[in-house]
Amino acid sequence: MRAGMVGLAALYWPVAIGNGLKSSEGVEFLGAATLGESEAAIRGTLGMSPDEYAGKYGVNLYEQAEQMIEEERLDTVVLISRHSEHAVWAERMAQLGVDIFIPKTFATTLEDAERIVNAQKRYGVKIAVGPSARYLPAMRAVKQGVDDGLIGKPFALRICHHHGTIDGFHTEDWYRDPREGGPELSLGWYGIDLILHLMQDQVRRVAAEYGNFTTPDSPFMDCGRITLRMAGGGIGSFDMYFCNRIPYPSWQLEIVGPGGVITIHRIGNGAQDTVVSIENEDGYRQAPLPTGGPHWEIAWVDEFKEGRDPEVSAEVAGLITRLSLAARESARQGCSIAV
Repeated sequence: MRAGMVGLAALYWPVAIGNGLKSSEGVEFLGAATLGESEAAIRGTLGMSPDEYAGKYGVNLYEQAEQMIEEERLDTVVLISRHSEHAVWAERMAQLGVDIFIPKTFATTLEDAERIVNAQKRYGVKIAVGPSARYLPAMRAVKQGVDDGLIGKPFALRICHHHGTIDGFHTEDWYRDPREGGPELSLGWYGIDLILHLMQDQVRRVAAEYGNFTTPDSPFMDCGRITLRMAGGGIGSFDMYFCNRIPYPSWQLEIVGPGGVITIHRIGNGAQDTVVSIENEDGYRQAPLPTGGPHWEIAWVDEFKEGRDPEVSAEVAGLITRLSLAARESARQGCSIAV
């Protein structure tokens, strides 16, 4: 698989995904395109210049993505444009016949989400979105327990996610720009995806409550709860915290069915020092964490290499976007929103 990076002006993704591409067997990471962003803008968000990035990863540097795709004969690109421009770039890249990975935030409007889905269909390419926390070892253990029927069909799910603080982002970062999304479309992405994945049900209503307790200069909430009422009557909730200076990202979870409960809780200083516990008619025990499998941030790489349809597809991302925006509207109106 011949891959390139479309955009560099972001705090995390060019490095995280760049590391993943370089370490993946059967992948050639060949180019990076600046999309016309200035060196100062890229350095201000990424923390290094375009030339330094190209040297770090051994890739060729371009300004225009189209030229990079043609000259490097790419079949896959990672899209790191502004969130509000994802639809435009997805359309431009899809018509060149390359598969696309879009890190969350997927889209900032329903219209843009639909444009990306339609581009995938029109040009017959694959579009994967992520990362998804469903690929974390602890979450995989929980899903296995649910699939094995250890607690029966779940009717309640509570997830808590700590993700540092907003002031960790540079003042120039797009995250601080209300036009580029916000926590519902970033942190909310993880929780809503997990609720859909673990409860295997459609959503009937969305409710949300927000607050801002530690970052008054932020245009967004830094603490919130999203609650989904499922079509089958179950309830899933996601507490997202952008307000704690503890090692992150960390997770807690409790999923309940008529036959028992499965939990994730933290047991050490490391963000991923967690155990999965099962309590049912057989008593209490800890579940083994699965080993192997792709890193959660690059699970899509194997899907593209093997020609498989992405598990977290543009269609899935469009639904998560719809539910995330409904949560924002619920918090604004102070009432639940029918989906």
